[in-house]
Amino acid sequence: QGFLPVTELSTTPTVLHGWSVLLAMGQLHAVLQPGTNGGRPVAWWQAHQPLQVTEGWRTAANKHQQVLMFAAPVGSIGRQPREDLLRDALDKAAAGGQLVAAALPLAGT
Repeated sequence: QGFLPVTELSTTPTVLHGWSVLLAMGQLHAVLQPGTNGGRPVAWWQAHQPLQVTEGWRTAANKHQQVLMFAAPVGSIGRQPREDLLRDALDKAAAGGQLVAAALPLAGT
């Protein structure tokens, strides 16, 4: 799908054109992927109901006009209760060759 392997988190992943993150009225609605044969984008992931995001997250997304998306096999990161533990889990997945990433352009506000 165009996501590239990440071995460390010190650099920003490359932009994955055709994909985007849809924010509307300050809430996360969907992650969109390119449509088939150059058609309209379609939802790769869609919230059952719009998700609140923190003001800091929204500000950073709007400032950079992109969102960084990381993916790993099920169970390699888990659910982490704090950001420092999430970072540790991402670092471990990257070092173990289990992490891919891309920068997705922001759609909406």
